[in-house]
Amino acid sequence: MKKLLISLLALVGICGTALAQDHPHELNLYIGGFNSQYLSYTAVPDYSSDLYGLYEPQTSVRTGPVYTLDYNYAVLDWVSVGLQFHYNHLNVSTLTRIDYSYNYYKSDMFSFLPEVKLRIPSSRHFRLYGRAAMGISFASQYGSRFAYDLVPIGCEWAGQRVYGTAEVVFGSLIKGGRIGIGFRF
Repeated sequence: MKKLLISLLALVGICGTALAQDHPHELNLYIGGFNSQYLSYTAVPDYSSDLYGLYEPQTSVRTGPVYTLDYNYAVLDWVSVGLQFHYNHLNVSTLTRIDYSYNYYKSDMFSFLPEVKLRIPSSRHFRLYGRAAMGISFASQYGSRFAYDLVPIGCEWAGQRVYGTAEVVFGSLIKGGRIGIGFRF
């Protein structure tokens, strides 16, 4: 009985992998919204409460769009595993009010996130999916941090090898959406 069960599981795995072998690799390039870790980050002390706020620096961080490179391998027709690489640029300015000293520097942020992508059964020219990714982000001035990226709904449209893609994203890197192009091989 045990050998039969193992044989059946192996057969299901081989059949599922064979079905996904048409084009098992995919590479996606995205441009997304602004980095949500630092989008609203502004450390401005409250000057109305005491004189201590006068000595504290005011820090403001501005970000640009997040660029994403994404690789997936189709384990089965409906599940893929892969890795995301994110890049964005940070502009940080600090003002000390007591002596009016102003510091400005730029920093690059890199993120690496392993992911799981689940496809919803749909037509060949319009495919729906969801995905979850967790990993680490690194910025030279801020060190490393935990990062996550959740896509409750995403869609791919057009061809089987080259296609467009759009996603609704909620995570520590992007909150909003991103759009891109994908290549399946």
